Amino acid sequence: MELKYIVSAALGISGGALALKGFLDVNQSYINLGIAGMFLAAVILTLKSSEYVKKESLEVLLNSQKGLLKSLLSNLRLDGKAVYLPPYENLPWGGIFVPLHEDFDLDPARLDEETFFLTDTPDEKSMGLLMTSLGTALLEKYEEHLEAPISSVPELEASAGSVLKALGLASRVHIEENEDEIRVVITPEISCSPDECEKAPCPLCASVLLGLAKATDNLIGVESFEKKDYGVEIRARKLGGVEEWM
Repeated sequence: MELKYIVSAALGISGGALALKGFLDVNQSYINLGIAGMFLAAVILTLKSSEYVKKESLEVLLNSQKGLLKSLLSNLRLDGKAVYLPPYENLPWGGIFVPLHEDFDLDPARLDEETFFLTDTPDEKSMGLLMTSLGTALLEKYEEHLEAPISSVPELEASAGSVLKALGLASRVHIEENEDEIRVVITPEISCSPDECEKAPCPLCASVLLGLAKATDNLIGVESFEKKDYGVEIRARKLGGVEEWM
């Protein structure tokens, strides 16, 4: 058996165990490590060697991760769509916040890297789940490709397209920015369920939307995910900077 399969299996199993322990103990650090471990396991499988790595193997791992997130969000009865936060003092890599209700409020000052389920708020409108590691591993790869932090939408489009294509995860990334409205098209090389990505995004969608939050220095609210002939189309909107929400 090749070394990469052994390493990938070890990361996947340990990541799943850590994520489960973190969920049971309500420990954000374990959850972050677990999700990162499962994602790294998936990335390792994409590295081609003398033998062809079947896409089905990667999809099984990603679907397992999404299944865990979907069950978690369902059990917590979160009705809102994911909101992507840009990096700021409390969250150096930004984060993904899933509100308890569609009509939500958010105080970024209450969030940090140790936050998991935000309940210490004035009312239910500000409650929700925070994920700080999902998609960040790919976002780091985009910046490694650029050899600089992402600071604009064209930079994100170019770097994400190149990295995802090189990894065999997506053949195309296209981004249109029109004032506060943003349209993203991702043509994945693996299966992607747009309906599930609204609340439990896959690493591909999460990394691009986190990149948009960083590039525009705005919170990014997702309006819709749709599967088209040319790929997955995401409609999103800028919701203002972090200081505007404090």
